[in-house]
Amino acid sequence: MRILAEEAVARLPTTPRTVTTPTNAPYEGVLSLADTDPDMVCAVSIVRAGDSLLESVRDIVPGLRVGKMWIQRNESSSTKEAVHSCTKLPKNIKNMDIILCDPMLATGGSSCTALRILVNDYSVDPSKIIFANVICCPEGLETVAKEFPQIKIVTCWVDDELNEEKFIMPGLGDYGDRFFNTV
Repeated sequence: MRILAEEAVARLPTTPRTVTTPTNAPYEGVLSLADTDPDMVCAVSIVRAGDSLLESVRDIVPGLRVGKMWIQRNESSSTKEAVHSCTKLPKNIKNMDIILCDPMLATGGSSCTALRILVNDYSVDPSKIIFANVICCPEGLETVAKEFPQIKIVTCWVDDELNEEKFIMPGLGDYGDRFFNTV
């Protein structure tokens, strides 16, 4: 999780910075928005599994803002559509860069619901959203990229496909249950 969080944070905007090395030589580098203005970065967790990734992001950028979205897929439905229950985001989120945290990207239903809420209800610029996930599949990537081509997606692994029940295959099951030991 830590490496994924580092990769997501590394894609935040940067500003040039010259530092003097211990050998007294100048070095032209960059500082991340997470370093220069962490109040302008918000990690948004899709509860509950997203909280596992949120912990790693907050370890890296302790001063960033945090938002929560409760979105679950309807397991009793054949289409497994996303059901949104509530959202709590910081004021002025429309001006922030966002790291959306959800470890699994299967159908894209929960992800697209979260992205629609951020973009349509809170006026977040989609080009300022980084979606971090651990495992995804081609179908989910295609769904998200088609509806939100401007966002950046950072993932650890692309599995083979979705099965008939809309689970990532070979997959690993319910990520939240595994992470929080509620299997």
